[in-house]
Amino acid sequence: MQTPLLRKPIAKHRWTYILLLLAPLRVLAEHAEAPPAPSTEQDGPAPFSQSNGSPAPDKTTQAPEKETPKFNVFEFKVDGNTVLGASKIEEAVYPFMGEAKTIDDVEKARSALEKTYQDAGYLTVSVSIPQQEVDTGVVRLLVTEGTVEALRIKDAQYTSLAEIKSRVAEFQEGKVPHFPTAQQQLGTVNKGQNRQVTPVLRPGKSPGKVDVDLKVQDKLPLHGSLELNDRYSSNTTETRLNGSMRYENLWQKDHSIGLSFQVSPEDLNEVKVFSGTYVIPRLNGDYFAAYGVISDSDISAVGDVSVIGKGYIAGARYIHPLPYSENFYQGLTLGADYKTFKESVVLLGADGFNTPISYLAFMVGYDGTYQTSSSQTQLNLAFNFAPRGLGNNEREFNDKRDDAKPNYAFLRADLKHTHKLPMDWSVQAKLGGQIASDKLISAEQFTIGGVDSVRGYLESSELGDNGVLASLELRTPPLKKYISQHLFSDYIKDFYAFGFVDAGITKTYLLSGSDSTRELTSAGLGFKIKSNGGVFTNLDYAHAYKDAVQVDKGDDRLHFRVGYEW
Repeated sequence: MQTPLLRKPIAKHRWTYILLLLAPLRVLAEHAEAPPAPSTEQDGPAPFSQSNGSPAPDKTTQAPEKETPKFNVFEFKVDGNTVLGASKIEEAVYPFMGEAKTIDDVEKARSALEKTYQDAGYLTVSVSIPQQEVDTGVVRLLVTEGTVEALRIKDAQYTSLAEIKSRVAEFQEGKVPHFPTAQQQLGTVNKGQNRQVTPVLRPGKSPGKVDVDLKVQDKLPLHGSLELNDRYSSNTTETRLNGSMRYENLWQKDHSIGLSFQVSPEDLNEVKVFSGTYVIPRLNGDYFAAYGVISDSDISAVGDVSVIGKGYIAGARYIHPLPYSENFYQGLTLGADYKTFKESVVLLGADGFNTPISYLAFMVGYDGTYQTSSSQTQLNLAFNFAPRGLGNNEREFNDKRDDAKPNYAFLRADLKHTHKLPMDWSVQAKLGGQIASDKLISAEQFTIGGVDSVRGYLESSELGDNGVLASLELRTPPLKKYISQHLFSDYIKDFYAFGFVDAGITKTYLLSGSDSTRELTSAGLGFKIKSNGGVFTNLDYAHAYKDAVQVDKGDDRLHFRVGYEW
């Protein structure tokens, strides 16, 4: 394809004959007619010509320097372009147009145009100057667009070859690859931990063509975990057994399906919770997730209230990535949940009363991550609400809690910052909280207490409509290097110790119009260790500074978590 470009404005000359000469044609007549001087072996005055007595020419006299040919360039014609817009080409070559130009100016125009292709992401495109006579002010440039001659997928074991080819359309045969687009497409293929695809380009068999090999490193997309911990609530046995299993490449479309459970192994009648998830990724980076939770628990205690019964939750989430930069990533989440609880509540040993409830709730969430070489900051915001007119029953809400409204709203926020310190130490600070518009039922309240909240206390020891949670953790350098001489050091992937301070406060709206406030505070030490084989152990030893359910001020408690994941 030929791309004619704008002409340089010409003030006086309408035409120009250009001859690209390698040397001037003018010859001095007097030098042409002069005979050669006789040779002499003695030093002295320069010899004279025998014919006229004039001095003979000196053999050491250099010829005049050759003048660089100059010519006018009023137009560039670009042949072979199909991918770059005319305006981009004009912008690249325009500075090199005009009168009295040289071959160096044409080379600069060629180089500038080729750089424009490179900067635009067309790395397989080259520009050359074909042989030509420049006698009309028009210079031709030839673009060679390196199209893909052959695409091969290598070493894939668990991934469909056709699926990889379809996702990396920029490397399809016959196409001039646009590498920024190809990079985005490879990003969709390389999501997750199961597969890594690396492109390798090499010259094709035909001149100007390229071959692309997509080298695949993949593994079985089946993962699971089994864990024993002591995350229990009051009036229950002290251990919990959690397990999960998921397959992350269903239908060869990277769909993920997962199942998980939680039970109390010392008494299976206390806690039985089962959940399932299904995640559908889209090629544009969006995700759709659906999940369900079934609870069959005799006891799930919060404070002095024991909740007895069954329930389930069905929900959906749509996750959309927002514009990002090299160090900043963000996303938007839209969600809906339908919740049903068939419960009876026992207060301080009194007769129980039924408080079943079913309701529909929505959420809008935002998450952002800013990362540098020495720090990472994460922000999560979630606005949860239940609007009027969607079938939520006011009586059911009032039975669950006096004056609780079926149309509620609250904002929950979590901020976490991790920063590297000198000598490989690091610090992590967390701040979270919730602000509610009015009284909330217990399922929507803010809870504090437990290994992921305020350590040293039972899970969900205190709850309220509003709340704030803070934690500061100082971490040691990786301890693996200090045990490098031991035989088992090769099996350790991550090992560090830490000290922490946790604090939380909740406020509950009362019928009297006042607030009830509860506080928890603790400090302690711990360590985390993880092996290359998937075995992990976490220990947190905490000292409580406030009274709470089944915990007195001054009590010490050890949280443990041990498990295996693959």
